[in-house]
Amino acid sequence: MKGNLTMKRIVLLIVIVLLAAIVIKGPDSLIGLAKMSRSASDNGGSLPNVIGKATGVTGKKVLVAYFSWGGNTREVAKLIHSKTGGDLFEIKKETPYPKEYKPTTDVGKQEVEQDARPKLAGPLPDLKQYDVIVLGYPIWWYIEPMPVKTFVEAQDLSGKTILPFATSGGSGIEGSVADLRKTLPKSQVKDGLLANMTGGIDRWLKDNGLVK
Repeated sequence: MKGNLTMKRIVLLIVIVLLAAIVIKGPDSLIGLAKMSRSASDNGGSLPNVIGKATGVTGKKVLVAYFSWGGNTREVAKLIHSKTGGDLFEIKKETPYPKEYKPTTDVGKQEVEQDARPKLAGPLPDLKQYDVIVLGYPIWWYIEPMPVKTFVEAQDLSGKTILPFATSGGSGIEGSVADLRKTLPKSQVKDGLLANMTGGIDRWLKDNGLVK
């Protein structure tokens, strides 16, 4: 009897959280909740890069660049690109991370501890042409994955606006934004968006002049 009561309380709590998400963020926030509940070992899927169509919907030259391991950040990047226009580019490590979650976290932790700059796969776009780089990644060990640092340090981004967004299993985006500001002191790194729930994306993009 006590076990049934406890289970009912758990179910009620889940319902309250879901309803709160709908009220605060809107129905599409449930997309984010569902995405974060997927297995982190889902390493499949890709999006074709879009290069050569840099002018976004507000006339700014925009690049949505993202690193994704399990697919969550990739889906958010796809959504953001569909709203902003511009170019789209996936940051990929030359030697891919393991497909399993735990080995990947171990490699990621080691790279952070060593302040590593992993080599990236393929040629990078010419970043000098863009006004704004919308930069997406999962939060690993409280900051952005180290391939993202390789990407932003590969070319001179002085004077560029960097607009970070992230997905996370628990950590906020503030630590990675602070880290990016240290890495890119001559760029304008704006406050980021934790995009586990997608309801805030439109307002964030509008506030930063990327949608009308």
